[in-house]
Amino acid sequence: MKINSIEIGFGQVVNPLSKGFLSCWVLATFSSFIMSCSNTAKPTEAAVTPPQETTPTQRYLYVASGQCYSGNGITSFTGTTASNQVYRISTSTGVKDLQIADYTSSNFNTGDSPISLVDDGADGLFVLVENATTGRRIEKLPKEFAAGPTTFSNNTTMMSAVLRNMIKLADNTLLLSKSTAIEKLTMGKVRVAIAGSNPYVSNPAGACATTATLITSMAQLGNGNIVYAHAAASPNNKLALISASGYATAGDCKAAQAAPQTTTYPTAMVYISSVKQLLVAYGGSTVTAGINSIQVYDMDETANTFGTATAVYDLAGYPATYPYQLFGISAMAFDPVDNSLYVTTTTSTAATAVNYAIEKFTYNSTTKSMTRVGSLPFYNYGIDTKCISSMVIAN
Repeated sequence: MKINSIEIGFGQVVNPLSKGFLSCWVLATFSSFIMSCSNTAKPTEAAVTPPQETTPTQRYLYVASGQCYSGNGITSFTGTTASNQVYRISTSTGVKDLQIADYTSSNFNTGDSPISLVDDGADGLFVLVENATTGRRIEKLPKEFAAGPTTFSNNTTMMSAVLRNMIKLADNTLLLSKSTAIEKLTMGKVRVAIAGSNPYVSNPAGACATTATLITSMAQLGNGNIVYAHAAASPNNKLALISASGYATAGDCKAAQAAPQTTTYPTAMVYISSVKQLLVAYGGSTVTAGINSIQVYDMDETANTFGTATAVYDLAGYPATYPYQLFGISAMAFDPVDNSLYVTTTTSTAATAVNYAIEKFTYNSTTKSMTRVGSLPFYNYGIDTKCISSMVIAN
């Protein structure tokens, strides 16, 4: 029996017994798009989304190059001779990424000096500005150059003496030292006073007595208590530990720790909460043992005590021919992501500072040691490093 051909369109004749005709066919569209089919329907397969590559968040070292303190006997830059800039450096390359603010420009007051930085996340930076002539203040500064700073607070009661340092506490308040005392400010711009009208910490007694003339640096422990560094003639060149609620009575002084030498002065500190270690930089005008050093203290947050000091660096052990020397340290910052410790140092051991540079180290909390990263300074001296008053790690 003969089966006739079948005309399927456009003059094309196909034998219905030809190979593949009985398995599937679909009439072509006018644009000749042909789809294949099957007698057996296949299950619909879910679309597979390819894995997305994530770009690591860039981290920066934000730097303020304003009036700083490097230890008694070391002459550094004043509020009018410092670089007075805020900028950021890539933590991965050591290259200056962006200059955010230049306080020497016409947009600012003569003598404005950024002396301390606090990270405020996506909202930018808090900048503590020292200027005894036209007004001390705290500013909000975006992390991009597009927008300038705005005044956050210029409370004259709180900022009645030379400003030194500012940190952000776990309760989202700001703590600032003004040489003679420590003040606390809420995000609502309300001053937190003690016993009516006293600063948050002033005129402490007990072991903390006579530590309210030059408060250079502060840190908060994991239990909320506050440790601060006091630089003054021995025996008052020491660290003090104060209750998280501030100082009202002698019992609010938890402990004190003397400097390693009578002629060295605490200049900067960082607290590594994960291992409860406090790193403190000391400075002075000589290169003898214990004067220019970094000491680490194991903090007992239950007993509120300082552990015995361990020197992770002492300039006396590093001859002048060594690739680097740390003298007159003015600021430190610690990055817990990769255990990097950033340290600012003068570029010579002269009592009059000529310039500063930033060194980067990897800190080992187990061995209490630090290893220099690279053979050159992480960020070398220049017109923007006179002198480095503050550093903070942030995105």
